Amino acid sequence: MFPRAKSFLRKHVLATFVGICFANALVVFISGCSSREEIEKIASAESVPEAKVYPKHEDWNLAVTCRECHAEQYDDWMGSHHQLAHRRIDPERDAEAFSGVKTTDEAGRSFDLLADGGDFGISEAGAGLPSGVDAVIGETPIQQFLVPFEGGRFQIQEMTWDPHKKEWFNVFGNEVRDTGDWGHWSQQGMNWNSNCAWCHMTDYKKNYNLETNEYASTWEIEAISCIQCHSDMEHHVAAARAGDYTQRIGEPNIELAMDNCASCHARREELTDSGFHAGEKFDEHFRLVLPDLPNAYFVDGKADEENYVFASLKLSRMGHKGVSCLDCHNPHSHETILPVEDNSLCLRCHSTGLNEATIIDPITHSNHKADSAGNQCVTCHMPQRDYMQRDPRHDHGFTIPDPQLTIDYNVPNACAACHEDKSTEWARDAIDKWYPESERRDELRDRAGVLHAYYNGDGNASTDVHRLLQSEENTYWRSTYLRILGAMAPGTPESLDAALAGIRSESPVERESAMRILGNRSDRLADVQKGLNDPSLLVRNQSADTLSSMFNPNQKAFKEWKTYAEVNSDRPAGALRRAELAIQQGDLYLARQLAEQAASFDKNNAHLLYDIAIMFARIGDVNGALYKIAKAKELDDSIALLYFGEGLLHAENGDTMKTIEAMEQAVEKDETQDRWWYNLGVAYMQTNQTEKAQNALIQAVQLNRTEMQYQQVLGQLMQQQQQ
Repeated sequence: MFPRAKSFLRKHVLATFVGICFANALVVFISGCSSREEIEKIASAESVPEAKVYPKHEDWNLAVTCRECHAEQYDDWMGSHHQLAHRRIDPERDAEAFSGVKTTDEAGRSFDLLADGGDFGISEAGAGLPSGVDAVIGETPIQQFLVPFEGGRFQIQEMTWDPHKKEWFNVFGNEVRDTGDWGHWSQQGMNWNSNCAWCHMTDYKKNYNLETNEYASTWEIEAISCIQCHSDMEHHVAAARAGDYTQRIGEPNIELAMDNCASCHARREELTDSGFHAGEKFDEHFRLVLPDLPNAYFVDGKADEENYVFASLKLSRMGHKGVSCLDCHNPHSHETILPVEDNSLCLRCHSTGLNEATIIDPITHSNHKADSAGNQCVTCHMPQRDYMQRDPRHDHGFTIPDPQLTIDYNVPNACAACHEDKSTEWARDAIDKWYPESERRDELRDRAGVLHAYYNGDGNASTDVHRLLQSEENTYWRSTYLRILGAMAPGTPESLDAALAGIRSESPVERESAMRILGNRSDRLADVQKGLNDPSLLVRNQSADTLSSMFNPNQKAFKEWKTYAEVNSDRPAGALRRAELAIQQGDLYLARQLAEQAASFDKNNAHLLYDIAIMFARIGDVNGALYKIAKAKELDDSIALLYFGEGLLHAENGDTMKTIEAMEQAVEKDETQDRWWYNLGVAYMQTNQTEKAQNALIQAVQLNRTEMQYQQVLGQLMQQQQQ
């Protein structure tokens, strides 16, 4: 027996059915512009008609209400991934999964399956963690279960049910995660409120309280409903029932429809407090993850980590030409509008030239038989990759298979999926034979080489990134290159030219990426300040983040930035960002509290403890900072930065001998850091160890000959020795 889990829905009233209400899901209808005469007429007070007031309908938000007029769309939606995105535990529906007594995961750990009437639970032997299951995410191909925790938290259990194979498996495979790890199922990396709920519920509000570190999350309807994808629904229902429904005139705004899809089907950082609603722009609420983030993508543009397709599409040539989700998918059922097995969907464009597509004969192009998998467009250009162990997803980057990239950079290629008995070299030779002169392939190999160099820390890669930027037309690749330059080489004249061109772009994504270069230059403060008044919240946020030390509570951009910091304060980086503001405002108690909360979110992260130690030092608690460094070294004593930081803290305390001891260990572990050698040399000078000081300073100069301070101090030391 185990306690009944608290009701997952609490005070929420759920509809029996949830559905999609308009003929085009995810499409927001925007009226066209009026002529000047019409505008002037409307502007006249005498011409403005009184707005009609309709009776209120309490069921305006329910799917069954939409079904009154949109039965076909409702039927399409029933059984879709949106309709089944989230549901309550069902005693009958879920009984099969919990019919056993025990299950074992891939790492050999044992879990008890608990069943008590209509209540179910999953308990890892000896873990001592909550076990009662309250709700289910997803239906197929896998089902994940929510476990209520204190503080309004819901955590996603790692043990997952495969409804097709009728078996349990661990979503982390055979990886064993410690209970202090960010990614352990009981920790913040697997917290439903912060990471999952927004895309599985309708009108979700996280409601995180940073001071109490608790959630009071709310939502309108469980799973994804009509009102999540269509705006102004209350008025629409009232007008329709009053007989005043007016048919939309003109085409829907596909860009806004795509933004609605992207709000969930993109890997992104939230900028507002659950503020996005249908009809609004994605970039006013989210920051998109692009391939400047190492490991997010392979060097050929295919998704590596879970990026949820939107950025992949936008980075592709098809996305650049304007191909949208709705060109391929029925927005209510999520199925493709034409079959992919016989290439009908792809040939909709590639046999007609629609959307500027290249005309293709599949057999000639693929060099495979008509009835083979190799002749299917999606097999080669949208290869599948498994996520969460058993969830295969098609890549939406529409890349070309190139086994040479597998040889060079270990990039997966579609050929190997079918030809497991053949070598990668065999596949490479076949591709080279079929397409002996492919400019496109050469371009992609060039880009792959540049990204590989960047991902592996090659400081010379920035030159090639500049070169790629000059010829790139796709806004999202341009933005990627600008972000890379902002991280690698913001100080070069070429980067400055690129940034000044980028901030004039029509795309807020490109302007925001360009702002990262300017924000890393001390000579472009005026340009960053101008960004505080940019039309896009995305750009204003980046500018305010750069200028956060100049926080002005009365300025719009900084108010938005504060909301951003607080919204993300249930993550380590967000908590530290908000703590920085607390320090500026003199609230050292809150700063310390947030720093401790950041540490609690990722208990085994030594780098995080280092950042917290530096923050403690800034508020004058040097001994507290040294304690954090000591804890970090217990976690990982191989990190050279910890010893350098420890040396600085001892210097702050005036203990030069301990400073030298720590910094000697730092340069022993990483001898490439010129600043470390310089600081060690100065410490040696303070203790009259002139020979050691000279050697350390020589090391600093050899590592960085452009830093004049090193040479000046070394020169002074040598002059003193001569005297």
